[in-house]
Amino acid sequence: MNKCPLLVSLLVCFPLLVLAGGDGSDGHSHGEETTPLTVINPNTPQRQLDGSVFLPKTSQRFIQVRTQPAKLETLPRSLILNGQVVAGMDASSKVQALQAGRLDIANGSLPAIGDKVEKGQVLATLTLAKDAQEGTNQAAEAADLQEQLKLAELEQQRLQGLGELIPRREVDTAAATVRSLQARLAVFRKGAKGVTETVRSPISGIVTASYAANGQAVQAGDLLLDIIDPGKLQVEAVTYDPALPANIAAANVTIGKQTLALRYQGNSQQLRQQALPLRFSVEGETLAQLAAGSPVQVTVQTRETLQGVAVPAEALARNPSNQTVVWVKTTPEQYAPRVVQYQPLDGERVMITAGLPDGERVVVQATNLINQIR
Repeated sequence: MNKCPLLVSLLVCFPLLVLAGGDGSDGHSHGEETTPLTVINPNTPQRQLDGSVFLPKTSQRFIQVRTQPAKLETLPRSLILNGQVVAGMDASSKVQALQAGRLDIANGSLPAIGDKVEKGQVLATLTLAKDAQEGTNQAAEAADLQEQLKLAELEQQRLQGLGELIPRREVDTAAATVRSLQARLAVFRKGAKGVTETVRSPISGIVTASYAANGQAVQAGDLLLDIIDPGKLQVEAVTYDPALPANIAAANVTIGKQTLALRYQGNSQQLRQQALPLRFSVEGETLAQLAAGSPVQVTVQTRETLQGVAVPAEALARNPSNQTVVWVKTTPEQYAPRVVQYQPLDGERVMITAGLPDGERVVVQATNLINQIR
């Protein structure tokens, strides 16, 4: 029997047996199973052991990373005050009934909340109320005037019939008496029908509240409408530092992504809940997008100065220890966090006072995206 084909067959099958069994058993592994290794792509963004972040150029362009060099400057010391939007003295008005009566509203209803009104616009007419005794007295006086008018007209006719026998002055006096009585009688007749008063809007603006209805009986002083001119809204902030008003250099308020410059108007001389109210108006803009009473934060810049680095507020982030950090670019594809201290500067920027050396390139856009890389 030729043994060569058998030997070749064994040599071919041996590696398969080794792969199947490994230890000459039945082909099943009875030891610990080996955990497959995860291969990390070295070209993906990743957090390094020292806390820095590797960020390839392609990823930087994708998330639109922007940096700027840190420059140490002399900047004003600033602080943030809590405030709210308020209506100035000439920005709000209350429409009231000056006398008691019945309200007859123009066009059937008072302007509703949100409606625009113009200064001098007729809002309603008020038919003044009168009691029974007053009506009786007016009727009696009207009857008396009616009799006096009849006698005056008869006297005027008699004098005119005498012609040239009497002075012309007596005829003119009689005519004047008739005209006077006619005018007084017309006033009493108008009063008997009911005297009306026109209610007009004292300012132009937006109606913020409506309190009356058509045909309603109102008393003197009853409130009919509240009107606010949104173009004249102001900001009121409070401070617990009585020396701050004399130290204000500039101020602004941020609404969404828009920062509005404020002009300091003055402060109250009376504390309100141990705080000093400060009043600001808007320079060149309006607060029409806000409602009176809306809370805002006012950034006040003082005349005192500090040394620091100005960066956009979006350059700040929080590390896992809840410390404030900024990210700086150390190499073309490497970013490292820096724990910093900061103060507000204006509505859009902050001032880094410690932790950021002069000259380092600090990330000013996409900071939060870099901060989230793990």
